[in-house]
Amino acid sequence: MPTIYDFDAALRQRLEPEFGSLGQVAMHKLLFAVHRTAICRTGKPAFQGRCEAWPMGPVFTELYFQPNVKGNPSALTTEQNRYCDLVARILGAQSGRSLAARSHAKYPEWYLARRSAGKEITVDAIREQLLLVKR
Repeated sequence: MPTIYDFDAALRQRLEPEFGSLGQVAMHKLLFAVHRTAICRTGKPAFQGRCEAWPMGPVFTELYFQPNVKGNPSALTTEQNRYCDLVARILGAQSGRSLAARSHAKYPEWYLARRSAGKEITVDAIREQLLLVKR
């Protein structure tokens, strides 16, 4: 399974030539969108990693505390590349601040996790919220 760093590298490869260096806030929100898209389409996360509900939106703690690890975008499957393409096309031009505001409005699992003691946004919580949308 590709790592969060592989997805980070794949998104940067798509977006940075056009928009310049991506900030931490934007990258975490874009990765959450990829993560959520994978869960929506397959029921499984795109990558393993703890995601927490921070004030600016979802944050992957591993990437936050070790931001300089280099990933390998070629580790992604064709389907995983499609998730990155979709997210880059729809959300790639937005600022970190705009993506943070979007995560507050569009991701109820973030809001629910913010109110919990551990602040973790679990794969099960994302699945539950996606099931509500599908009904």
